[in-house]
Amino acid sequence: MTRLTDDLVRGVSGSLDSVDDMLRRTTGMGRMEMACDALGLSPGDISLEGFKAFAVPITSGLGVIKRFSESVAEIARKLGMDASVTESSDVTGFAEAVNAGAETVFMADDTTFAAYNVKAGTYANNSFCTAAGYTSALKGAAGGLEGRKVLVLGAGRVGSIAAGMMVRGGAAVCVADIETERAERLASAIGAKASDDIRKAISSHDLILNASPARIPGSIIREGAIISSPGIPHTFDAEGLSKATVIHDPLDIGTSVMAMQSASFSRLK
Repeated sequence: MTRLTDDLVRGVSGSLDSVDDMLRRTTGMGRMEMACDALGLSPGDISLEGFKAFAVPITSGLGVIKRFSESVAEIARKLGMDASVTESSDVTGFAEAVNAGAETVFMADDTTFAAYNVKAGTYANNSFCTAAGYTSALKGAAGGLEGRKVLVLGAGRVGSIAAGMMVRGGAAVCVADIETERAERLASAIGAKASDDIRKAISSHDLILNASPARIPGSIIREGAIISSPGIPHTFDAEGLSKATVIHDPLDIGTSVMAMQSASFSRLK
């Protein structure tokens, strides 16, 4: 995963209601509806009654991000889970969660953010779930993607997964990356097009999934564009924000999809 920072996570808990409001306003779906749509489910397909989840602080690598685990647990609670943060960290924290009856355990190091379903013995991965969540959000905001031209900026893990999802959903996808060969390889693998001119690609698309940390000047964004942007840090200036509908948050969307996918492993009705 792209590593969050303390500054990006600070304030997440206090902004969860505003993220839900943003999603409803831009996509017509709240957090729960968007997460389930990303997974091809409806909220009524999963029972969360008595569902216990724990977030375990992990100290390996660059260490604990302040309030990360607390924010993850609060997002899970917003979805209706009984979610808490373990008192211990790392392996001891995982054991604490399992002993307390956890059905899902959230853990993240510098590379992977996972929601492990203890009962099912499998996990939801943040890269897939972030791609699915932001693809669902773009689809909702655009009123559907089938037959529509969509630009995917960034051919890394999230961008590659999202591009493949949209091609399979019938979108006409163009991929652009500062590493042109990487964009071309992805485009060839999924049946999309590749662009070697990122500025031109941005200025010629109304629908963009931005999975890149590169800053996008507002001067090249089309008026009325819809941009679903999992890339961090935030990449838009005041002009861009005034011209486009931007769907972005540092943690909530991807984590919500993770929580619901992990729950679906053991709680599908």
